[in-house]
Amino acid sequence: MPRGQTNISGPEECDAVALLNLFNFCDHFSSINKKKIKEVITCRNELMHSSEMKVSSLWLKEFGKKIQNLLNEFENVPEVAAAGTKIEKLLSSDWAVCVPGEGDQPDGLEEETEVYLTESQIHEIEMELIRQRLEEIYLLAEEQEMLSAENLHRIQMVKDFLKDNSDLNTSFEADLQRLEGLEKEMQSQKISLDETKKENPEEETNEACLLKKIKLVA
Repeated sequence: MPRGQTNISGPEECDAVALLNLFNFCDHFSSINKKKIKEVITCRNELMHSSEMKVSSLWLKEFGKKIQNLLNEFENVPEVAAAGTKIEKLLSSDWAVCVPGEGDQPDGLEEETEVYLTESQIHEIEMELIRQRLEEIYLLAEEQEMLSAENLHRIQMVKDFLKDNSDLNTSFEADLQRLEGLEKEMQSQKISLDETKKENPEEETNEACLLKKIKLVA
């Protein structure tokens, strides 16, 4: 299973990330068009790594097309047809929040013909996206001894996003503390590494020369 998750017994227990990785790397799914899988992975990464965690309606429409293209690879699986209908309904929803009993419906929203999401449904989707993004950060921290500057910046963006939204701040209070601890740990490692390089400049120079030689040979 993806990322060595041996406790997962089947694809039905995978989240979206693990399922996409399973399609991409498992030989059992070698007949699937890899381009279609990678297009969905790319869109999913764009969504999860967006600094403002926002996308345009046009982007969402294109994302829906790419998901449908991938689902077409599983047209003989009955469960996929049902999932495709559910995804299509979700992506075609009017994401304007309509609170029952509070004034008119959003412009252009007609109950008989338009599908819309309630405030609680949007909140649930938002929470799930944040959980997935947090899980990615935690997995990166486990897999890498030192996170890159880009990933540290990503941690800061998630922290800022949670702090700027009071409802999310409360729901993810434990994660916020964990992120701050992770950030401090990584910064401490970076400071320690920088000090080591200052104390051993010759070692750093030798490493640079070795890398230069390797590049020349290549």
